[in-house]
Amino acid sequence: MTVFLIIAFPFYWEWKNGTGIVLDRQIIMIFGVIILVANIPSILIYLHYYFENRNTSFILDFESKTITITQNGITKEYSKKEVETSHYHLGIYYKNAIDRAGRMPMLISDFGYWDLTFKNGDRYFLTNLLHDFIHDPPFLMKTRYRFRIFPYVNKSDYKKTLNLFKELERKKEKSRTEKFVDQFQSKSEAQLKDILVNRSKYQKEAVKAAEILFTRPSTIKPQKLQTSLSLKLITMEASETRLQQQFQVMI
Repeated sequence: MTVFLIIAFPFYWEWKNGTGIVLDRQIIMIFGVIILVANIPSILIYLHYYFENRNTSFILDFESKTITITQNGITKEYSKKEVETSHYHLGIYYKNAIDRAGRMPMLISDFGYWDLTFKNGDRYFLTNLLHDFIHDPPFLMKTRYRFRIFPYVNKSDYKKTLNLFKELERKKEKSRTEKFVDQFQSKSEAQLKDILVNRSKYQKEAVKAAEILFTRPSTIKPQKLQTSLSLKLITMEASETRLQQQFQVMI
């Protein structure tokens, strides 16, 4: 509505007062076209969702743990135990929760749908025009996630989805492991080995960090490293002696 008023007001002013604002009108028309073009994806996906769910509604009962879905005048009630698969299809912006990539929100970021399949074969595509579930905790803990730039309802989309809770936990574990790696940089091989031998006394991230550092080339025993260097020196000296002998023979 605000955009409409911004565009319409100069025309109304010119009609009312008879004063020309040609330059301003051109700027506003350009601005209006940009706004319109930027909103085309949102308008298209809104219409797509509307036609997909215009005869559908659903109710989530968290107390009785049931889902009631009405489609084309037919109402069915399902329990949580009857759900086979549950997939949320959201805009790519929400993947920031996993990889912290700093994606900017777009006008279509708040569109998404729920691909819900039951054990009896019933399948529904419930968009967030019916219920804005995107910012709520999922009704089903088994829900997996798929992130796309343009989250239109794709009924043949069987690409791999993510378990959001496991992914977030994995990211936290990785972050904690990296912190332990930094802390253990100054530890000797004996200290790292002690962590691995007595792993039950340490956090799993600490053990993982010790494994990473213990297998790095920089953690090779000094004796082994010295032996390796000595062997290389002996090999180089032997090669040099052979070359000298060959050179003397040639002379």
